[in-house]
Amino acid sequence: MMRGFSILLSLSLLTTACADSNPQHVSTSMIHMPATARDMGASQMSYPQIHFTETSIDLGNLVEGQKAKAIYTFENTGNAPLVIADVSTSCGCTVAKDWPREPISSGKSHTIEVDFDSRKRAGENDKSVFVVTNGNPSTTELKLKAWVIGPESSPASIPSIETKEPTS
Repeated sequence: MMRGFSILLSLSLLTTACADSNPQHVSTSMIHMPATARDMGASQMSYPQIHFTETSIDLGNLVEGQKAKAIYTFENTGNAPLVIADVSTSCGCTVAKDWPREPISSGKSHTIEVDFDSRKRAGENDKSVFVVTNGNPSTTELKLKAWVIGPESSPASIPSIETKEPTS
């Protein structure tokens, strides 16, 4: 009798614990890949589209141990809400810190903030940031570059910094 009651209790908790009453909650049910909708008339479907202002940011020369921030700006140029499912990086020294967790309306812009820690990273650094969305494209690779000057760096190996003449 007690075993039957505990099984019934477990099943009821399992079915009610998964319910989500928040309509703004981001879930996998919002992810729709237009390329897989073969017979649905893709030209008539509404789908989000992510467009980045810049997909590559060069942080320039950094002193080893210095932290730097890169901010990637994007817009939903599609005609349906855009959901960012995940932002990941290629290395532990690069951390995706801030991005929108709510659906982004068509025509709206937002940013993705990425921190780079140059500690123990002397030399040339090329890092990747992967943005997974329900839009087109479904995955976008962003690039982050930096040259880190460490105590062992030789002056000849450091890229020169071009200075621009002031415009009048």
